[in-house]
Amino acid sequence: MKKYRIISLFAAVMVASITALPAIAAEQTDNTNETNEKVICIGSVSKMFAATAVMQLAEQGKVDIDAPVTDYLPDFNMADSRYKDITVRMLMNHTSGIMGTTAGDFMLLDDRDAQPHDTLLKELNSQRLKANPGDFGAYCNDGFTLLELIVENVTDMTFTEYVEANICKPLDMQQTGSAWNMFRADNMVETFIGGNVRFALDYCMDIGSGGIFSTAEELTRFGSTFFKGDNTLLSEKSKKEMASTAVTDKYEEGFGLGWDSVNYADYEKAGVQVVSKGGDVIGQHASLVIAPDEEISVSVLSSGGSSTGNQIMAMKLMDIALAEKGITIEHPEPQPMETLDSVPEKYLSYADTYVTSMGMCVVSFPDQKYMEITAFNGDKPETKQYLYTTEDNFVLMDGSIESGRAVQSKNQSLLHFTKRNGIDYICSDDSYEFGGSGNMQISSYTAQRAEKVNISDDLQAAWDARNGKKYYFYSGKYSNVYYSELPSIKFNINSEIRGYVDSYKIIDNNHLEAALVMPGGRDLQDIEIRMENGTEILDITNCAIEFISEDAIEMLPDDLTEIQLHTKQAAWFRIKDTGSRTISLDMPENSAVYVYDAYDRMIYSSYMSEYGNAVTLPENGKIVFIGEDGGTIKIN
Repeated sequence: MKKYRIISLFAAVMVASITALPAIAAEQTDNTNETNEKVICIGSVSKMFAATAVMQLAEQGKVDIDAPVTDYLPDFNMADSRYKDITVRMLMNHTSGIMGTTAGDFMLLDDRDAQPHDTLLKELNSQRLKANPGDFGAYCNDGFTLLELIVENVTDMTFTEYVEANICKPLDMQQTGSAWNMFRADNMVETFIGGNVRFALDYCMDIGSGGIFSTAEELTRFGSTFFKGDNTLLSEKSKKEMASTAVTDKYEEGFGLGWDSVNYADYEKAGVQVVSKGGDVIGQHASLVIAPDEEISVSVLSSGGSSTGNQIMAMKLMDIALAEKGITIEHPEPQPMETLDSVPEKYLSYADTYVTSMGMCVVSFPDQKYMEITAFNGDKPETKQYLYTTEDNFVLMDGSIESGRAVQSKNQSLLHFTKRNGIDYICSDDSYEFGGSGNMQISSYTAQRAEKVNISDDLQAAWDARNGKKYYFYSGKYSNVYYSELPSIKFNINSEIRGYVDSYKIIDNNHLEAALVMPGGRDLQDIEIRMENGTEILDITNCAIEFISEDAIEMLPDDLTEIQLHTKQAAWFRIKDTGSRTISLDMPENSAVYVYDAYDRMIYSSYMSEYGNAVTLPENGKIVFIGEDGGTIKIN
């Protein structure tokens, strides 16, 4: 068997410290699988399994990746007629124009459920597109769940069965699979909240998008099949096509087919192509980085942390492996920019309101001396200042420019303006120092000039009245991770920016529409507010999730002894402000309870291991009970 370089690492965050199992950095001579490695969800690295499966079917003549998706999913349709132009390739390189993620119950704690898979096509029926298919890349999880469905329709196998037979078996990957064949496996990783509180494992039920489990060694072995000359899974032609991008704009994400990135400037200067894919679920994270021609495959998996941190570590390991081959990779640090004390006249017309993925911002040029951007992303506006440079861009400054004591930010950020399809955008080149591990440099579209929205005073006032109002997650299954990760949302409205709520455009009294039409603008959402039995329900219409108004949440009675449960109808209560008290819960199997402090921070969950059923209720907090029809939670 051919020898190859394989590097893998598993890092577990446990009790606020990092314990790393030994890295494997050896010449492999066989595929024996004698290992005690932990199994972990690799999140969106799963997309490489979906892309590989589709390319295998393409090689067999069963799928044409440039054919419409409707050729393989006749029931696929949307409320936007442009969906007919979406091809299989567009699903793989994130250019379909689909909004992003139809979440619903796609991420579950210690549970599995086919509902997200079974209902995706129905959910997409009522959704619009955010852009013309093929216009630009913007990360899209739903696209890869559609690929999962295509594989199943073409092969008459479940996606898990297909992966097991056509990817895992040829590579002798015995510890790689999904929730459907590895649920609660003995060597699953442990996950934690706050660094030291053990929490139930999270399972992603969109398997093709993010639900594959593997070990560091087996994921690295999978990566090695993309080496030049290895045709175990795919031909050279298919691998080359997957590792290519048509993107020429440096600020648009250069997706391959499945890959996050297929060209890194620092490596290309040394004549090396590196491709990468990262993945995150709530508590588990992964990075896969490959140099196909140099036959180096690196994977880093972690419980806790992030795929960004894992990728930085993977790149460092890649550099070490390349150095052993006599290839030196230079990663130049960003250099200070030469700045000027005035802004050219040509930029003054860019003073305006802009939309970002986080909310709204206002760009101005005080006395034509510098650029100032004030972001309205939360309770308090945040202002940043930028000096114009001799390189015809703007560099971020720390401190007040007017005081004369401002210095260029350590995390360098360079902004410039560009026009695309008649729309003005702000693009950025950012360098982030990542926890002492190294720098991450990212070029991206950052903001889009806001369209002028003319609305009546009455319509603006209707939304201004909702400023600061909270809505609580209501429609998820008892095991849905949103109860721990996103229990509430609220509107932040600046009445001076008319026609917008956060990054949404006001349509009417009860409808908001995502305003971004921007490369990289992922997971966009449209919102409908409707009344049910006199209560406001906030429906994120393209995400299959609903929130209930805080106005509908009653105080938890002192004499309440039981809660009748209803499927996907969470029962929320306020907690009195007259001192804390402790209750004991008697819960059926398919149920959950969460407790939050006055700031909606989770302080207790029935998914916290070793915490038991005795719960101390905080002043001014909230408690939620979730379960299934017919179930009852008793309170003592």
